[in-house]
Amino acid sequence: MAHFYEYVEFNSDEDRENQLEVYVEVTLEPETEEKLKAIGVQGDWLVMAEPHCPDCVEVVAYFQRMAKLNPNIKVEYISCKEAQEAKQFKNDEQLQAVISEQKIPTIFDVSSGKAEVVLSEFPQFLKDKIEEQPEQSDQLIADFRMGKLGKGVEKALLGVLTKVK
Repeated sequence: MAHFYEYVEFNSDEDRENQLEVYVEVTLEPETEEKLKAIGVQGDWLVMAEPHCPDCVEVVAYFQRMAKLNPNIKVEYISCKEAQEAKQFKNDEQLQAVISEQKIPTIFDVSSGKAEVVLSEFPQFLKDKIEEQPEQSDQLIADFRMGKLGKGVEKALLGVLTKVK
């Protein structure tokens, strides 16, 4: 498994540059930063993602920016290719959970030793908007990929990291 700067090397130089550019542009609300810095219990997270995926670029940029604020937020990244290798996981249950998840990005909470899916492909708020406005789904996804829904991504990931459902 990889850390962020190893993750950005999963694909091409162009993909790496795009991921880093989006990451650098992410700014969090002061209230979000306060809540993240207040996390006092270690959380372990596994992110299956690829820098070539536009959905991954957006989610990873926010998730990594948030993780940098607190050493209790431990994040490792895994590519789709590596997700099939048993040696990457602490146990067979984690391996099976990751193999069964076919969408990227996927964020797993692995704090308990299991692999609980907490985000699959899109944050829940975007899935809800798409369901409410199916005729707008293409536009909503395009807006998400262009960073126009960043505050929604921030709020959703804050909920994941602070266990607010």
